[in-house]
Amino acid sequence: MNELALIVFTPLIAGAFAWLIDVKGIREIVGVLGAAVPLGYTALLYQKTGEGLSFVLNLGVFKLTFALNTLNWFFLGIGALVGFAAILALVSTGRDSYEWLFALMSLSGVLGVFLANDLMAFFIFWEIMTFASFMMVLHYNKAASLKYFLLSVFGAYAMLIALGIIYAKLGTFDFAQIQQAMYKEAYATAFGADTLFSKGESALIYLLFLIAFGVKAGMFPLHVWAPDAYSETNQSYAAMFSGVLSKAGVYGFVLLYILMGTRLAIEFGGFRSTTKFGYIIAFLGGLTIIVGGLLAALQEDIRKLFAYSSISQLGYILVGIGVGTALSMQAALFHALSHALFKGLFFLIVATIVYRTDKTTFADMGGLAEKMPFTFAMAFVAILSLAGIPPLVGFASKWVLFEAVISQNLPILGGMVFFGSAIGFVYLIRFTYAVWFGQRPSELENTKDAPLPMATAMAILALFNVVLGIAPGLVARELNKIFGKEVIGGNLFVLDLGFGRYNALAILIYLVVGIVIAGIIYFMGAKVRKVPVTDTYQSGNPVTMEYNLTIRRNFFLPLKETLAFWLRISFDKLYQDIGAWVEDLAEVLRNYVYNGNVQSYAWYLAVVLLILALWGV
Repeated sequence: MNELALIVFTPLIAGAFAWLIDVKGIREIVGVLGAAVPLGYTALLYQKTGEGLSFVLNLGVFKLTFALNTLNWFFLGIGALVGFAAILALVSTGRDSYEWLFALMSLSGVLGVFLANDLMAFFIFWEIMTFASFMMVLHYNKAASLKYFLLSVFGAYAMLIALGIIYAKLGTFDFAQIQQAMYKEAYATAFGADTLFSKGESALIYLLFLIAFGVKAGMFPLHVWAPDAYSETNQSYAAMFSGVLSKAGVYGFVLLYILMGTRLAIEFGGFRSTTKFGYIIAFLGGLTIIVGGLLAALQEDIRKLFAYSSISQLGYILVGIGVGTALSMQAALFHALSHALFKGLFFLIVATIVYRTDKTTFADMGGLAEKMPFTFAMAFVAILSLAGIPPLVGFASKWVLFEAVISQNLPILGGMVFFGSAIGFVYLIRFTYAVWFGQRPSELENTKDAPLPMATAMAILALFNVVLGIAPGLVARELNKIFGKEVIGGNLFVLDLGFGRYNALAILIYLVVGIVIAGIIYFMGAKVRKVPVTDTYQSGNPVTMEYNLTIRRNFFLPLKETLAFWLRISFDKLYQDIGAWVEDLAEVLRNYVYNGNVQSYAWYLAVVLLILALWGV
């Protein structure tokens, strides 16, 4: 069987078997194998990205084509790795065979999206991915799943209309043919010749794709589904939701550049040092960073905190894509990888906490570092990586992104990106202190550390956070292959942009030396005293109930009060109101039009026939 077919369909087949067998133990083995096969084949195919490996699925009416190249191998690697870790953790948190079926189905869907070589295959697997993830949310919360479903349908219809316009004009869904046709359109526009697409049609297609990919990527203001969907599902699966499925939206934006970038750039011109259509994506990405970060800081539930945090981090990727230079695009892809690794790890940590404590809010937590030392160590890696502390992978990707934005002299975007980093520290500090240190509630005294499957899954992602952080040149080398030239120079440990240089190995050495010196000072100190871990968040000072409540309840209430005016502007409520209007309209139509009365239908038919007769049909 073709390797690409194995990658795409093995999870789906394994999910179906796990669902049919439904024997605890066997379904878990089948499910994990179903996720391991794509990971194994993705690794094996690394050397074949330049061989033009492809696969065609003939459905009679049309054909679905899949192909492998250096770009989609990069996304495939992200999906297969984080997807495997999430499925492995599902061994502990999976409730039943239903979850195994739809978790693996969504993995098949997203891998199909990454490997698709035509718009029809892309759309079909996009919908498989969306349907399966919707079913995962539905299993836990009907309201959250409905919100996700409605926005996903909105995005799907937008994409379908865009596909229809493209097919009507070009008569093909094939990526290569569309790209070639769009190049010709761009040249025709530049020289004032006739074009197949008018300026309005080009703008419409761009807008429709912006909506479709923006919904999946959680871009402001289409992000409102993500906090509920991420938090109201199996938390092991949330790692795949945030780490992998959101990358389908990112991949869609990259695809938009590949297929239509030249055409849109020439048609709509530039803004400052980038294109107008790109700046819109970048600006929305910047707003996504700020809105997601601020709302993350205001959450009392750790699941929603990391859901909003995930949205904020995806904003960085959109900024990089929107700026549109080779360096910024590489930065965006680099951060897509980083985001998948540290956010996938974060959601597995949250899954472990929820699995062991059955608690989700800050108010119910504290002092868990002593009871869950391994999970705390994994959280320490994830916190450093997300916060952009060297030498973790999160720092390397953010550094390249900052440099890419600054080098293009885009001050507003630069300010948004830097604000995002600052607000990231704010909410991570609270997570660190309120969950892991301080006074431990009595009901958490018997809390155990992560079970083996979850511990292994976390260790895999943590390892990649560390290794790719110390050796960022590994990622830079793959990104340069995608672009066919050396955009980011350096070596295994050094990133050299020409106007900026980052040496991860040197930072690591300085860090180790600093820790050793601190250790010497600690052990040689004359007045050192040991304090219980429960006291460390106040540096050994007594824990008072008043302060304890402050760190765990409404810690950022002053910030919330400051933002009160802006918080009244709710796109979530806007969509709810639109949904209510649509519901009311449907009720009116049901009562007065589609009312089941045969006499009414006869009247409708008579009116239609009369109109046709007057029209001369």
